[in-house]
Amino acid sequence: MSETERPAHRPSRRQHIVSAAVRVFGRNGLADASMQDIADEAGVAATAVYYHFSGKEELFDLALRRVLDQLDEVVRRSRADDEPGDADRLATVIDAVWDWLEDNPDDARMYQLHLAGATGQARVIREEFEQRHVQRAFDYLSDSTPRNARSAAVRHAAQTLAVRTMITSTMHVSALRAEGGPLSTLPQRSVRRALRGLAQRIVAS
Repeated sequence: MSETERPAHRPSRRQHIVSAAVRVFGRNGLADASMQDIADEAGVAATAVYYHFSGKEELFDLALRRVLDQLDEVVRRSRADDEPGDADRLATVIDAVWDWLEDNPDDARMYQLHLAGATGQARVIREEFEQRHVQRAFDYLSDSTPRNARSAAVRHAAQTLAVRTMITSTMHVSALRAEGGPLSTLPQRSVRRALRGLAQRIVAS
């Protein structure tokens, strides 16, 4: 049986359509993508897409979750949850995320460029993802004891800002390297080294 003749309800067909949606949303964003675009990318009839999904908003949420689940796995393979955070492991995680962003440009663009104005559920999914990695990133910070409750609150705010800045820098560096971007003329190796150094300075401060 050929691909086009497979029953519309096959689970593999559903995952195939989600993969196509990642590519379409990565290129076009939510507003400019259509269900027909996704069907064409998947090589199926539009009716097959509607058989599985209510509309492009649902598909966007599922595609985004696919992207972030893959990134979660990349990070956990680089440093397991029960491993301590140190400078070497931080560099390993940053390198792994960099490689994934470079190897999966459509997935990266979904996160970097096309969440503004996306669905409410997509924003929740993104915040849950970022909060997970903020908590993991605290493992890399120094563990000094504040003198009082006010100092503790200020330090926690500063550390939260620091780890969010580190995560944002890591996630968006490939967008800055895109053609015409502010880092597009710099050698990849230099930018990667600078990103590792920036992350390590942020968590050491």
